[in-house]
Amino acid sequence: MFDGLDRVPWPDLHYAYSGRVDVPALFRALMSQDDALGAADELLNELYHQGGFVGSAAVAAMPFLVEAAESAQVACRAEVLEIVGRLARTARKVAPRWIAEAWTQTVARLLVLLDDDDRHVRRVASSVLEEAVDQADEVVDALRARWDAQDDLTRLDQILVIGSLARSLTAATLPETLIWLRDLTRRRDEQVVFAATLALAKALPGRPAELGPIVTGLSGDVTAWAGSEHAVGTPAGMVQWAATRLGDDFDAREEICVAMLAHPDPGRRRGAVKAAADLLSVSRRPRRLLPALREHSADSDLETRTHVLHLLAAHARPGGGDADLFAEHLHDQDVADVAVWGLAWSGDERCLPELTERIGAGRPGYSLSSAHTGKSVYMYSPPSLQQVLAPCASWAPALLPAVLQRLHPNTDADLGRTLLQTLKAWGPSAAPAVPRIIELLYGPLRHWAADTLGAIGPDAASAGPALRALLDDPQAGLDHAYARRSAAVAVPWAYWRVTGDPEPALHTLGSQLGGEWHTATHRLADLGGHAVGHVPTLRLLARSHETWTAVEAAHALIRITGDVDEGVRVLMRPVRDLLDGTAMPVVRACVRYLAELDDLPAGHLAAIEAVLAVDHRLSWDGGWAAIHDDQELRAVLQTIADKSSRRG
Repeated sequence: MFDGLDRVPWPDLHYAYSGRVDVPALFRALMSQDDALGAADELLNELYHQGGFVGSAAVAAMPFLVEAAESAQVACRAEVLEIVGRLARTARKVAPRWIAEAWTQTVARLLVLLDDDDRHVRRVASSVLEEAVDQADEVVDALRARWDAQDDLTRLDQILVIGSLARSLTAATLPETLIWLRDLTRRRDEQVVFAATLALAKALPGRPAELGPIVTGLSGDVTAWAGSEHAVGTPAGMVQWAATRLGDDFDAREEICVAMLAHPDPGRRRGAVKAAADLLSVSRRPRRLLPALREHSADSDLETRTHVLHLLAAHARPGGGDADLFAEHLHDQDVADVAVWGLAWSGDERCLPELTERIGAGRPGYSLSSAHTGKSVYMYSPPSLQQVLAPCASWAPALLPAVLQRLHPNTDADLGRTLLQTLKAWGPSAAPAVPRIIELLYGPLRHWAADTLGAIGPDAASAGPALRALLDDPQAGLDHAYARRSAAVAVPWAYWRVTGDPEPALHTLGSQLGGEWHTATHRLADLGGHAVGHVPTLRLLARSHETWTAVEAAHALIRITGDVDEGVRVLMRPVRDLLDGTAMPVVRACVRYLAELDDLPAGHLAAIEAVLAVDHRLSWDGGWAAIHDDQELRAVLQTIADKSSRRG
């Protein structure tokens, strides 16, 4: 068995993880009852890890993986097949040419496994064959020919595989396959009907899904799906999975969420809220979903109640209509942190006692660092303390005593950074804190303190002497590389902001243009016409292929020269990309910079209006930020459009 395994130069190949493994030994360990699962896990880690690419080691391992899956001597055949499936799925997305030859041979061998005595192996083989889009006719014919002989769960999974492959079928096979799926929707077994309805929705994208059979299936006995290679066999998991499987049919997804929110089973309601979160993080199209969620803000199920409030808080904005709802939960210990966050972002001062307590108590209830997550899974982490407090500048007089109680030279670095970033966001409203911030210029938080003083501006003029004393060596006494690099920019910039003397900033920032970080360019923009001598360098940087470099240079050019044409096209590129669903982090800066302009050319206004008309979320991050950042971006874009329309 494994003939030729030792002739492969495994140490010379590229792995998904460390590569410091004995691959032949791992394959042979698959035949040990005691070691098989551990060896399979190690092979998965080394050949796949987190996916995203296919290394040469994975290509070389493919025939041996299939051989292991075929052999009765291997104790974990299904788990080995799952490795094959993950590699094939990744290869189809990123680099099909790398495994094309090996995959063609693999498909033929997987088809044989459809007749294996082990039902789990048959089921996993069927799932892996979902990736065989180039051999779709052959695979679908084989699955249909064997379908009646399978166990109930394998039949359900195979229906889904056939639905996924239908879009790759030729005219010779597609019509009879669609008829077969349609006939399944007339069966008496509600789970078969449910699966066939989902399969048809996948096979015929753009055609509205039949919601009745889906809702009936989700409301029925979903234990039939326990152990599925596709679905999650719990009520909550089934609802979320089924809704997500409908992809871009947002109307159908919304209807499923609304229907399941009304279900008496708390598990299905939990799944409905999770499905709603998945939907709301990618689209603002749903209109019935938020009212339906509000009806469950006091749900008897704690998880449902918490997640509903989280979604409503993510939508909160000044003057929003959910303030009273959040206030009702201020003293519900299980959800109070979410309620305080929602009230703070609603601009409702009923949050102040709770916010003050969280700042001063040593247990803020929120992380001191912001988390950035993708949109594949909605994470229910709340914003960081700084993100909750940032919009609260109008309440600075009430909150500053608590902030200053915690902010001092001996403050923990993470808490000190968080509080200084909060004061920076409050700008001039944080002026009463200037004496305390000056004290922090002499310690490891110098760069954050200087940034904050600069944001406060002329109201922090009393910090001028302390900043002047640091100009000769802003990095003195700082050990951390990031702190040293940041202080070198922050101190002279802050000195300019609080005193109006541009010379130190011009000297320091100009010498750092084009560096790895864009802070110097960003700060130079504040100097306006004083920095005119740096315009030639900035024009070169504005042509950079590195987006942040180009955007910051373009913004600086406009601020320094007063000529919109110097950089508006660069600023608009990431905005236009929003039309294609590409929302890079830099677009938030672009929109803020565009909002500063008094005269936006008409062609760019048309692009902004087109962006405002799209339904997909204009955000990079997932979780609450997918919703909040989209709303914030749209609000600024709408302000730009309204301002330009009035002028026109």
